[in-house]
Amino acid sequence: MTKTTANLRFRLPGQWYRLDPNADDETLVHARIDEIVRDAVGVADDAAVIRRRMRDGLRDAATAARAAAAEVLLLCREVAPGVPTPISLSVHAPITITPSIGTSAEQVMRAFELSLPHTSEPDLDSAQRIELADALVLRLHAITPQQIEEGGESIVQNRLDARYWYTVPDAKQVTLVHMTSPLGEIPHAMLRFFDAIVAASSWAAAEAGVERR
Repeated sequence: MTKTTANLRFRLPGQWYRLDPNADDETLVHARIDEIVRDAVGVADDAAVIRRRMRDGLRDAATAARAAAAEVLLLCREVAPGVPTPISLSVHAPITITPSIGTSAEQVMRAFELSLPHTSEPDLDSAQRIELADALVLRLHAITPQQIEEGGESIVQNRLDARYWYTVPDAKQVTLVHMTSPLGEIPHAMLRFFDAIVAASSWAAAEAGVERR
């Protein structure tokens, strides 16, 4: 299955769904998420907590993608048969980096890195570069505790947010790919998984999209 995502191509393991984060009726997005969660987890009473956590995590991701005017939102149902894995991946429009003395990946990334301390971009101490064949990527990430009400009790669930800034080939631009998951209790495993998605991605001149393995 191929899904268009600007000019980035991803090879995603498992089963993923595409949603339009900018749909006029947000209730339709929520209804689609509810359908994805029921399909992944089932409707048994003993799965109610898992359903609620997965649903809330994906709804939060859809709301954030909508607020950030993301162009594409992809939601993971499972990374392997029988393994529900709540992950969201959003792709955002490129932004122009000025000043930049050229359009090579190193020149654009260096200018972007130098600009970051003067922006509101958080988590700069987590910055890590990833080299691709056709781009440089800067990863910033954070683990954020969230309070969730379950059975009349308040519990804390950690959420992982990872932001990947890609240089755009032959342009003074970077593009944001934002991945999130409520599986923040296993951040190292999830970051390795996110990084693997990025490592397998590439820019394409046309017909870019998502390939399902």
